[in-house]
Amino acid sequence: MNNQSIIRYGGIAAIVSTVLYVVSMVFWMGAGTSGPPPLAQTLYVASQLIFFVTLVALYFIHRDESPTLVLVGVLVLVVSIVASLFIDPTDASNPVMPLLTLGYAVGALILGWLAYRSPKLTKGIGIAALITGVMSLFMVPFIVGGASADLVGMLNLGVTVPYLVWLVWLGVYFLQGKTAVPQSA
Repeated sequence: MNNQSIIRYGGIAAIVSTVLYVVSMVFWMGAGTSGPPPLAQTLYVASQLIFFVTLVALYFIHRDESPTLVLVGVLVLVVSIVASLFIDPTDASNPVMPLLTLGYAVGALILGWLAYRSPKLTKGIGIAALITGVMSLFMVPFIVGGASADLVGMLNLGVTVPYLVWLVWLGVYFLQGKTAVPQSA
């Protein structure tokens, strides 16, 4: 499999991940406070696991420019995502939540910075990821400070908008084949 195929799969994964994420949030919000409905939880998990393919594509795009930094960014996101699959993301009192939110923020900031300065991606893709990271970072003090679940939920919805913009933009851009990643020997 060549690099352009991986990038295209990453684009498809970004779009599918976005759709699954949005549908899971609709089901989750429709359930109210009764806990995560099984279908919403399943769709969320599928969305996050499919996002790994996009992360692999991002690694391939940035590995020649910044191999260590892209590896750190991708691994921080992978660890945060995997850990998030085992907790209730609506439980702001969980002591792991600030760490996961910080992990998401750091990963998005790293990948956003790499995209912003890369000739292989648009600055807008980088800005969307940077905004996602900054907004995630902004949530951490509220979670640590014991803010209400409603406030944390609203802040999380604020993070969701640039996150989804980032994913859709990546998906479309990857599918258009504009990344021009050379095949390694």
